[in-house]
Amino acid sequence: MKRSSIDQAKIKRQTKRLALMLTGLTVLSAVFLPASKIVAAGGKPKVIGYYMDNSDDYYKAGFQVFKALATKAGWQVQDVVGQGTAPEQISAVENFITQGVDAIVVVQNSPQTTSETLKRCHDAGIPEFHLTHNPPNEPGLAGFAGFDWVYDGELAGQSAMKHNVKKLIMVEGKLGQGTAAGQSQGFLQAYKKAGKDIGNLLDSVGVKGAGGKDLQVVFWGSGNWFADPAKKVMQDAITSLGPDGFDGAYVQNDEMMTGALEAMEEAGLDPSKYWLGASNGKEKSWDWVAKGQTTMDVNQCPTLEADICFQQITAYFDKKPYKRAVFVNFLPFEKDNLDKSKLIPWILNDYMSKREANAFIYDINNAVFRENPSYATAAK
Repeated sequence: MKRSSIDQAKIKRQTKRLALMLTGLTVLSAVFLPASKIVAAGGKPKVIGYYMDNSDDYYKAGFQVFKALATKAGWQVQDVVGQGTAPEQISAVENFITQGVDAIVVVQNSPQTTSETLKRCHDAGIPEFHLTHNPPNEPGLAGFAGFDWVYDGELAGQSAMKHNVKKLIMVEGKLGQGTAAGQSQGFLQAYKKAGKDIGNLLDSVGVKGAGGKDLQVVFWGSGNWFADPAKKVMQDAITSLGPDGFDGAYVQNDEMMTGALEAMEEAGLDPSKYWLGASNGKEKSWDWVAKGQTTMDVNQCPTLEADICFQQITAYFDKKPYKRAVFVNFLPFEKDNLDKSKLIPWILNDYMSKREANAFIYDINNAVFRENPSYATAAK
């Protein structure tokens, strides 16, 4: 009996010491771990609400990278995919606020819709971050990661000039949408900056046949960022113009280029005989350019865009300074300078593998990620 009492007392002392050690470790974790990584130690994991305006492959690729990075950090991500309507974005953000999420990421329906959600987030004290499409610079906006769409278009315009394109088919992403309009503007500006005669093209967006002696947009249509509607635009253009009525086409993303190439193939046209420029730089475009099916593309990746957003939110949670609005870096390529080892993947596993190998620059603090001057001062 005496021995049993001693053993019990010894066990109690050891248990007490172990409890003190665990308490000490918890305190040390709170001291040394950034807030974005603490999911225990008396706190709940960070919860992110993530809204995408449509089931677009571009949005999906970005979301997959964001979720992979967030999961690794111990966060939870709740995603909602809309069908391209304003009420869906507003409803999704309201639900996220009701659930008490720690931050919200939005790929918006429109700037007007975002004004509504920013007001709600600002009132609730929840930061709203944006991807891809330029949101209004209003209270509630905590961060934005997107591309310099005008410069994206300029790169295509520079390539078209190099290949002496004078009669262009413009397959715009979505008429009136900022990203698409930016690419169109940039393309035309490239000619204007080079001193080319483009007539009143910059004031005649969407007008078929407008232009000057150095560039005429002979057909202008919207493919809505998808292959099938872009195929229809290209079919209509070929029927209207004939095979000699154009010498190039600017098709603003790779999914629409898929449709455009199908239309050309079905019409018996050899795509290598025309200048064909696009943007996105998906893996399939690497092969298109290598084979000469298309002329140029821009490696402009939603995967990297979402990575930058993740880093912004991480800094926000850790109460560290960060670039609030970022022009994400991209790389144009043609057959003569194509180097697949330098291109950034869209496929999740390939992206994460290259990231871990430091095969490309992804750190938001690197100078290649420029601050977007339109958001230099936060609205109050």
